[in-house]
Amino acid sequence: MGIWERLDLDPAVHRMVALVGSGGKSSTMYAMAKQAADSGRKAVVTTTTHILPHPGLPLAGDLAQLAALLKKHRVVTLGAYDSRGKLTGAGDPGACLELADVVLIEADGAKLRPLKAPADHEPVIPPSCHAVIASAGLDSLGKPVEEICHRPERVCALLGVEPDHKITPADVAAILSSPLGGRKDVGQAMAFRCLLNKADDDQRWTWGTEIQGLLAQQGIHSAITYYKEEERGGSCLF
Repeated sequence: MGIWERLDLDPAVHRMVALVGSGGKSSTMYAMAKQAADSGRKAVVTTTTHILPHPGLPLAGDLAQLAALLKKHRVVTLGAYDSRGKLTGAGDPGACLELADVVLIEADGAKLRPLKAPADHEPVIPPSCHAVIASAGLDSLGKPVEEICHRPERVCALLGVEPDHKITPADVAAILSSPLGGRKDVGQAMAFRCLLNKADDDQRWTWGTEIQGLLAQQGIHSAITYYKEEERGGSCLF
């Protein structure tokens, strides 16, 4: 079963998807793009904040270049380099829907930390999005907020805990489902899904299953994934 199916999303319906949170947004975005391409669709990966470029994908700096590259390639990155060598947005993501079948957007940053709560200015979710995926890394479990989280002060405020508090499955579920966490700025018409990533051993899988149950009690569909899908037969490499 592919990543789209595990997330209960349909690329023919949920054509624009924003990814927020931490612990594997980029790898998930590229896995979704590859599956879309493998099914015969054209896909664009882009950002409303910043991302690192994928070395295996062609890069368009504007919509005109995007249109030209999509005639030759099934997956194209849309972005412009900033002074740090990262990519920023390079055009209205909504306009990409006129050129491609699927548009995947990384909508916030996490500084490579597996768990976060957003700042006031994030995420940046285009209003035309059809779905939002909030992700978290299961390697955050059992570790102190101050050690493992991006924006630890925000996490502490959301959970009502001290910086030395060790993350529990209930904490992850609370962060992902909160309107101050993973559900921040998600529109009512947008499908909302959660991704529990890095289930690379039995303990993390058990934690992921517990978090899934807590999210299901709130009517939220979630999926558990491994960090490196290519090692489990689901390569996201191009």
